[in-house]
Amino acid sequence: MLIKPDVVWDSFNSVKSDVAKVIYLSPQGKNLSQGKVEELAKEEHLILLCGHYEGIDQRVIDKINPEEISIGDYILTGGELPAMILIDSVSRYVDGVLKKGSKLDESFSNGLLEYPQYTKPEEFEGMKVPEILLSGHHKNIDKWRRREAIKNTYYKRKELLENVNLSEEEKEFLESLKN
Repeated sequence: MLIKPDVVWDSFNSVKSDVAKVIYLSPQGKNLSQGKVEELAKEEHLILLCGHYEGIDQRVIDKINPEEISIGDYILTGGELPAMILIDSVSRYVDGVLKKGSKLDESFSNGLLEYPQYTKPEEFEGMKVPEILLSGHHKNIDKWRRREAIKNTYYKRKELLENVNLSEEEKEFLESLKN
């Protein structure tokens, strides 16, 4: 099953503008990254093309010439779910969607994965919230969070550390993890 070119062309023409950035959600596109999300959030107008089953007739893709983006190296039945993922990730960077400053320490915002998160109760199934987080000493809490983010990244996604600027103290901490 393939979406006919005239259907896509008519739909596209009904919403296009001079400032529109057109994205075709396709497993053949470049993988979506945090950097791309932030770049797309700066666009004034996005048009998302979603194929279904086999996609969209190539002639209309050639005519529109969209940027192709993939959400991963796997196949879905259509582009609707990738479009929802793209919309959700991009909308977080639109002013007023989230509280100011809430994106600063999230995974990928500074090249690292995020540090562990804790809430009430202080103890759950014999496991306690780390004491440092209960101390009220914000400088020490920030240092703990940064170290935990480095540790989390080291154990889960080492390759991300290649692009992170670490202080000498943080480099020593990272070396201690390797031993």
